[in-house]
Amino acid sequence: MKRTATILFLILLSISAGCSGRTAYDSLRYNQDLRCQEMQGSDRNDCMQRNQMSYDEYQRQLKERDQKK
Repeated sequence: MKRTATILFLILLSISAGCSGRTAYDSLRYNQDLRCQEMQGSDRNDCMQRNQMSYDEYQRQLKERDQKK
């Protein structure tokens, strides 16, 4: 519950400050990094690897997915 509140706070802060989608994405990635750090062993490594996508790569994948529709 506390993590969810933190995520929502960061998103709302980014939006209210007029920040870009990149800032919101980076905030979410940072929060996910914190969650990964709490894990152990291979779960932690898997989590960190899943969370390595850059904002530019994320945008590219979104465009590819939209083109397939």
